[in-house]
Amino acid sequence: MKHTIGKKIAALRKSRDITQAQLAEYLFLVPQTVSKWEAGNGSPDISLLPKIADFFGVSLDELFGRSGIDYAIDLVLKYSVLRDDNVFREASAALQTQLEAIDSALKLGLGDPAKLEKDKIELEACKMHLLLQQSRESANRALALAEDMSKKTGDMRFRLQRVQLLIEQGNQREVLSECESQFRAYPCPDTLRLYFEALLLLGQGDAIPKLLSSDLSVQALMQPPSPESVPLWLQYADAAAQAGNLDCVEACREAVLGCCTKEDRREFLFILASLYSKKGMHEKCRALKPQLTALLEELEPNAYFAARERQVIDSL
Repeated sequence: MKHTIGKKIAALRKSRDITQAQLAEYLFLVPQTVSKWEAGNGSPDISLLPKIADFFGVSLDELFGRSGIDYAIDLVLKYSVLRDDNVFREASAALQTQLEAIDSALKLGLGDPAKLEKDKIELEACKMHLLLQQSRESANRALALAEDMSKKTGDMRFRLQRVQLLIEQGNQREVLSECESQFRAYPCPDTLRLYFEALLLLGQGDAIPKLLSSDLSVQALMQPPSPESVPLWLQYADAAAQAGNLDCVEACREAVLGCCTKEDRREFLFILASLYSKKGMHEKCRALKPQLTALLEELEPNAYFAARERQVIDSL
Protein backbone atom coordinates (compact mmCIF):
# COMPACT_ATOMS: atom_id res chain seq x y z
CA MET A 1 0.00 0.00 0.00
CA LYS A 2 1.33 3.45 -0.91
CA HIS A 3 2.34 5.73 1.97
CA THR A 4 0.97 9.22 2.45
CA ILE A 5 3.61 11.94 2.15
CA GLY A 6 3.71 12.27 5.94
CA LYS A 7 4.24 8.56 6.51
CA LYS A 8 6.93 8.51 3.83
CA ILE A 9 8.77 11.37 5.53
CA ALA A 10 8.54 9.52 8.83
CA ALA A 11 9.88 6.33 7.30
CA LEU A 12 12.79 8.13 5.61
CA ARG A 13 13.60 10.08 8.78
CA LYS A 14 13.65 6.99 11.00
CA SER A 15 15.66 4.94 8.50
CA ARG A 16 18.36 7.64 8.63
CA ASP A 17 18.13 8.17 12.42
CA ILE A 18 17.10 11.82 12.02
CA THR A 19 14.89 13.58 14.54
CA GLN A 20 11.85 15.70 13.81
CA ALA A 21 13.70 18.64 15.29
CA GLN A 22 16.64 18.24 12.91
CA LEU A 23 14.37 18.10 9.85
CA ALA A 24 12.37 21.07 11.13
CA GLU A 25 15.55 23.09 11.70
CA TYR A 26 16.70 22.36 8.12
CA LEU A 27 13.33 23.58 6.81
CA PHE A 28 13.15 26.60 9.16
CA LEU A 29 10.04 25.20 10.83
CA VAL A 30 9.04 24.18 14.33
CA PRO A 31 9.18 20.44 15.17
CA GLN A 32 5.43 20.36 15.77
CA THR A 33 4.86 21.00 12.05
CA VAL A 34 6.82 17.90 11.07
CA SER A 35 4.97 15.95 13.76
CA LYS A 36 1.61 16.98 12.26
CA TRP A 37 2.68 15.86 8.77
CA GLU A 38 3.73 12.47 10.04
CA ALA A 39 0.45 12.06 11.92
CA GLY A 40 -1.50 12.80 8.76
CA ASN A 41 -2.78 16.18 9.94
CA GLY A 42 -1.46 18.19 7.00
CA SER A 43 1.24 18.03 4.36
CA PRO A 44 4.27 20.08 3.39
CA ASP A 45 3.90 23.14 1.21
CA ILE A 46 4.75 22.27 -2.38
CA SER A 47 7.75 24.61 -2.30
CA LEU A 48 9.31 22.48 0.47
CA LEU A 49 9.11 19.16 -1.37
CA PRO A 50 12.35 19.51 -3.39
CA LYS A 51 14.22 20.51 -0.22
CA ILE A 52 12.83 17.52 1.69
CA ALA A 53 13.80 15.17 -1.16
CA ASP A 54 17.30 16.64 -1.27
CA PHE A 55 17.64 16.32 2.51
CA PHE A 56 16.95 12.60 2.39
CA GLY A 57 18.81 12.07 -0.89
CA VAL A 58 15.82 10.72 -2.77
CA SER A 59 13.87 11.68 -5.89
CA LEU A 60 10.50 13.37 -5.73
CA ASP A 61 8.99 10.13 -7.11
CA GLU A 62 10.44 8.19 -4.20
CA LEU A 63 9.35 10.82 -1.74
CA PHE A 64 5.75 10.39 -2.91
CA GLY A 65 6.09 6.62 -2.82
CA ARG A 66 5.94 6.39 -6.61
CA SER A 67 7.80 3.27 -7.72
CA GLY A 68 9.47 2.56 -11.03
CA ILE A 69 6.51 0.32 -11.86
CA ASP A 70 4.10 3.19 -11.17
CA TYR A 71 6.18 5.44 -13.42
CA ALA A 72 6.16 2.92 -16.28
CA ILE A 73 2.39 2.41 -16.01
CA ASP A 74 1.81 6.17 -15.97
CA LEU A 75 3.82 6.50 -19.19
CA VAL A 76 1.63 3.86 -20.84
CA LEU A 77 -1.46 5.84 -19.83
CA LYS A 78 0.19 9.01 -21.12
CA TYR A 79 0.75 7.40 -24.52
CA SER A 80 -2.88 6.28 -24.61
CA VAL A 81 -3.86 9.94 -24.38
CA LEU A 82 -1.19 11.68 -26.46
CA ARG A 83 -0.27 9.01 -29.06
CA ASP A 84 3.19 10.58 -29.17
CA ASP A 85 6.08 8.53 -30.60
CA ASN A 86 8.56 9.88 -28.03
CA VAL A 87 6.25 8.89 -25.18
CA PHE A 88 5.91 5.41 -26.73
CA ARG A 89 9.69 5.00 -26.67
CA GLU A 90 9.87 6.26 -23.06
CA ALA A 91 7.11 3.89 -21.97
CA SER A 92 8.69 0.92 -23.77
CA ALA A 93 12.07 1.62 -22.16
CA ALA A 94 10.55 2.04 -18.69
CA LEU A 95 8.58 -1.19 -18.96
CA GLN A 96 11.62 -3.10 -20.17
CA THR A 97 13.76 -1.71 -17.34
CA GLN A 98 11.24 -2.83 -14.72
CA LEU A 99 10.80 -6.26 -16.29
CA GLU A 100 14.55 -6.81 -16.35
CA ALA A 101 14.81 -5.70 -12.72
CA ILE A 102 12.12 -8.18 -11.70
CA ASP A 103 13.79 -11.01 -13.63
CA SER A 104 17.09 -10.23 -11.89
CA ALA A 105 15.41 -10.17 -8.48
CA LEU A 106 13.74 -13.52 -9.13
CA LYS A 107 16.98 -15.05 -10.32
CA LEU A 108 18.89 -13.80 -7.26
CA GLY A 109 16.12 -14.77 -4.83
CA LEU A 110 15.51 -11.20 -3.73
CA GLY A 111 12.13 -9.92 -2.54
CA ASP A 112 8.79 -11.68 -2.36
CA PRO A 113 8.52 -14.05 -5.38
CA ALA A 114 4.71 -13.95 -5.40
CA LYS A 115 4.65 -10.13 -5.47
CA LEU A 116 7.38 -10.00 -8.10
CA GLU A 117 5.45 -12.40 -10.34
CA LYS A 118 2.29 -10.36 -9.84
CA ASP A 119 4.14 -7.16 -10.76
CA LYS A 120 5.58 -8.88 -13.82
CA ILE A 121 2.14 -9.92 -15.02
CA GLU A 122 0.89 -6.35 -14.56
CA LEU A 123 3.84 -4.97 -16.56
CA GLU A 124 3.39 -7.51 -19.35
CA ALA A 125 -0.29 -6.56 -19.56
CA CYS A 126 0.71 -2.89 -19.85
CA LYS A 127 3.25 -3.77 -22.52
CA MET A 128 0.57 -5.58 -24.52
CA HIS A 129 -1.78 -2.61 -24.12
CA LEU A 130 0.95 -0.23 -25.28
CA LEU A 131 1.69 -2.29 -28.38
CA LEU A 132 -2.00 -2.60 -29.23
CA GLN A 133 -2.41 1.15 -28.90
CA GLN A 134 0.59 1.75 -31.14
CA SER A 135 -0.69 -0.79 -33.66
CA ARG A 136 -4.06 0.94 -33.86
CA GLU A 137 -2.43 4.35 -34.16
CA SER A 138 -0.07 3.16 -36.90
CA ALA A 139 -2.96 1.54 -38.76
CA ASN A 140 -5.01 4.73 -38.52
CA ARG A 141 -2.11 6.81 -39.82
CA ALA A 142 -1.48 4.39 -42.67
CA LEU A 143 -5.16 4.36 -43.58
CA ALA A 144 -5.35 8.15 -43.58
CA LEU A 145 -2.30 8.27 -45.85
CA ALA A 146 -3.72 5.61 -48.18
CA GLU A 147 -7.05 7.46 -48.35
CA ASP A 148 -5.32 10.76 -49.09
CA MET A 149 -2.94 9.38 -51.73
CA SER A 150 -5.70 7.34 -53.37
CA LYS A 151 -7.72 10.52 -53.89
CA LYS A 152 -4.73 12.59 -55.02
CA THR A 153 -3.08 10.11 -57.36
CA GLY A 154 -5.50 7.26 -58.09
CA ASP A 155 -2.43 5.00 -57.85
CA MET A 156 -3.50 1.35 -57.58
CA ARG A 157 -0.88 0.66 -54.90
CA PHE A 158 -2.58 3.06 -52.49
CA ARG A 159 -6.04 1.80 -53.42
CA LEU A 160 -5.02 -1.80 -52.73
CA GLN A 161 -3.40 -0.80 -49.44
CA ARG A 162 -6.56 1.05 -48.45
CA VAL A 163 -8.60 -2.13 -48.95
CA GLN A 164 -6.11 -4.16 -46.94
CA LEU A 165 -6.01 -1.67 -44.06
CA LEU A 166 -9.79 -1.40 -43.87
CA ILE A 167 -10.10 -5.19 -43.73
CA GLU A 168 -7.42 -5.41 -41.04
CA GLN A 169 -9.40 -2.91 -38.98
CA GLY A 170 -12.44 -5.18 -39.03
CA ASN A 171 -14.50 -3.65 -41.83
CA GLN A 172 -14.67 -6.88 -43.82
CA ARG A 173 -18.30 -6.87 -44.85
CA GLU A 174 -18.38 -3.16 -45.67
CA VAL A 175 -15.20 -3.32 -47.76
CA LEU A 176 -16.32 -6.33 -49.77
CA SER A 177 -19.70 -4.71 -50.41
CA GLU A 178 -18.02 -1.45 -51.44
CA CYS A 179 -15.59 -3.16 -53.82
CA GLU A 180 -18.31 -5.25 -55.44
CA SER A 181 -20.62 -2.24 -55.80
CA GLN A 182 -17.86 -0.17 -57.40
CA PHE A 183 -17.14 -2.94 -59.87
CA ARG A 184 -20.81 -3.35 -60.77
CA ALA A 185 -21.21 0.40 -61.20
CA TYR A 186 -17.95 0.95 -63.10
CA PRO A 187 -16.70 -2.38 -64.53
CA CYS A 188 -13.06 -1.91 -65.47
CA PRO A 189 -9.74 -3.67 -64.70
CA ASP A 190 -9.06 -1.42 -61.68
CA THR A 191 -12.42 -1.95 -59.92
CA LEU A 192 -12.30 -5.67 -60.66
CA ARG A 193 -8.78 -5.87 -59.25
CA LEU A 194 -9.94 -4.22 -56.01
CA TYR A 195 -12.88 -6.64 -55.84
CA PHE A 196 -10.59 -9.64 -56.35
CA GLU A 197 -8.17 -8.28 -53.74
CA ALA A 198 -10.94 -8.02 -51.14
CA LEU A 199 -12.00 -11.60 -51.87
CA LEU A 200 -8.42 -12.86 -51.50
CA LEU A 201 -7.82 -10.98 -48.24
CA LEU A 202 -11.05 -12.33 -46.79
CA GLY A 203 -10.20 -15.93 -47.67
CA GLN A 204 -12.90 -16.07 -50.33
CA GLY A 205 -10.58 -16.52 -53.28
CA ASP A 206 -12.54 -19.56 -54.47
CA ALA A 207 -15.15 -17.08 -55.74
CA ILE A 208 -12.72 -15.70 -58.34
CA PRO A 209 -12.67 -18.76 -60.69
CA LYS A 210 -16.45 -18.95 -60.35
CA LEU A 211 -16.78 -15.32 -61.38
CA LEU A 212 -14.60 -15.88 -64.43
CA SER A 213 -16.67 -18.85 -65.52
CA SER A 214 -20.08 -17.28 -64.96
CA ASP A 215 -19.88 -13.47 -64.98
CA LEU A 216 -19.95 -11.85 -68.42
CA SER A 217 -18.49 -8.58 -67.12
CA VAL A 218 -15.51 -10.42 -65.63
CA GLN A 219 -15.03 -12.46 -68.80
CA ALA A 220 -15.06 -9.31 -70.94
CA LEU A 221 -12.25 -7.79 -68.87
CA MET A 222 -10.06 -10.91 -68.68
CA GLN A 223 -10.53 -12.53 -72.07
CA PRO A 224 -8.66 -12.55 -74.29
CA PRO A 225 -5.62 -12.05 -72.02
CA SER A 226 -3.85 -8.71 -72.42
CA PRO A 227 -1.22 -6.67 -70.57
CA GLU A 228 -4.06 -4.81 -68.83
CA SER A 229 -5.61 -8.02 -67.55
CA VAL A 230 -2.38 -9.66 -66.31
CA PRO A 231 -2.83 -8.39 -62.70
CA LEU A 232 -6.29 -10.01 -62.73
CA TRP A 233 -4.87 -13.30 -63.98
CA LEU A 234 -2.23 -13.18 -61.25
CA GLN A 235 -4.96 -12.78 -58.64
CA TYR A 236 -6.81 -15.68 -60.28
CA ALA A 237 -3.63 -17.80 -60.04
CA ASP A 238 -3.13 -16.78 -56.41
CA ALA A 239 -6.71 -17.77 -55.57
CA ALA A 240 -6.34 -21.13 -57.33
CA ALA A 241 -3.02 -21.76 -55.56
CA GLN A 242 -4.57 -21.00 -52.16
CA ALA A 243 -7.22 -23.61 -52.95
CA GLY A 244 -4.50 -26.06 -54.07
CA ASN A 245 -5.99 -26.19 -57.59
CA LEU A 246 -2.94 -26.88 -59.73
CA ASP A 247 -4.94 -27.35 -62.92
CA CYS A 248 -6.35 -23.82 -62.67
CA VAL A 249 -2.92 -22.30 -62.03
CA GLU A 250 -1.34 -24.12 -64.95
CA ALA A 251 -4.30 -23.27 -67.16
CA CYS A 252 -3.63 -19.55 -66.80
CA ARG A 253 0.11 -19.92 -67.39
CA GLU A 254 -0.15 -18.98 -71.05
CA ALA A 255 -2.50 -16.09 -70.28
CA VAL A 256 0.03 -14.57 -67.89
CA LEU A 257 3.36 -15.36 -69.49
CA GLY A 258 2.21 -14.47 -72.97
CA CYS A 259 1.85 -10.74 -72.27
CA CYS A 260 3.33 -9.94 -68.87
CA THR A 261 6.23 -7.85 -67.61
CA LYS A 262 9.27 -9.43 -65.99
CA GLU A 263 7.94 -8.51 -62.55
CA ASP A 264 4.65 -10.28 -63.34
CA ARG A 265 6.55 -13.30 -64.67
CA ARG A 266 8.49 -13.55 -61.43
CA GLU A 267 5.30 -13.34 -59.35
CA PHE A 268 3.51 -16.01 -61.37
CA LEU A 269 6.45 -18.41 -61.45
CA PHE A 270 6.84 -18.05 -57.69
CA ILE A 271 3.14 -18.91 -57.19
CA LEU A 272 3.54 -21.94 -59.44
CA ALA A 273 6.82 -23.12 -57.85
CA SER A 274 5.35 -22.75 -54.35
CA LEU A 275 2.36 -24.87 -55.33
CA TYR A 276 4.59 -27.52 -56.92
CA SER A 277 6.63 -27.64 -53.70
CA LYS A 278 3.49 -27.85 -51.56
CA LYS A 279 2.23 -30.80 -53.60
CA GLY A 280 5.58 -32.60 -53.47
CA MET A 281 6.28 -32.13 -57.18
CA HIS A 282 9.93 -31.35 -56.52
CA GLU A 283 11.30 -31.92 -60.02
CA LYS A 284 8.90 -29.39 -61.52
CA CYS A 285 9.69 -26.99 -58.71
CA ARG A 286 13.45 -27.33 -59.26
CA ALA A 287 12.97 -26.68 -62.98
CA LEU A 288 11.55 -23.24 -62.19
CA LYS A 289 14.23 -22.18 -59.72
CA PRO A 290 16.84 -21.07 -62.33
CA GLN A 291 14.24 -18.81 -63.98
CA LEU A 292 13.26 -17.32 -60.63
CA THR A 293 16.89 -16.76 -59.65
CA ALA A 294 17.69 -15.10 -62.99
CA LEU A 295 14.69 -12.79 -62.70
CA LEU A 296 15.62 -11.99 -59.10
CA GLU A 297 19.15 -10.97 -60.05
CA GLU A 298 17.81 -8.85 -62.88
CA LEU A 299 14.99 -7.11 -61.03
CA GLU A 300 16.01 -6.76 -57.37
CA PRO A 301 18.61 -3.99 -56.84
CA ASN A 302 18.54 -4.23 -53.04
CA ALA A 303 21.14 -6.77 -51.93
CA TYR A 304 19.42 -7.43 -48.60
CA PHE A 305 16.02 -8.21 -50.11
CA ALA A 306 17.65 -10.18 -52.92
CA ALA A 307 19.45 -12.38 -50.38
CA ARG A 308 16.24 -12.98 -48.40
CA GLU A 309 14.24 -13.88 -51.53
CA ARG A 310 17.04 -16.18 -52.70
CA GLN A 311 16.72 -18.03 -49.40
CA VAL A 312 12.98 -18.40 -49.99
CA ILE A 313 13.58 -19.73 -53.50
CA ASP A 314 16.18 -22.18 -52.25
CA SER A 315 13.78 -23.43 -49.58
CA LEU A 316 11.13 -24.42 -52.14
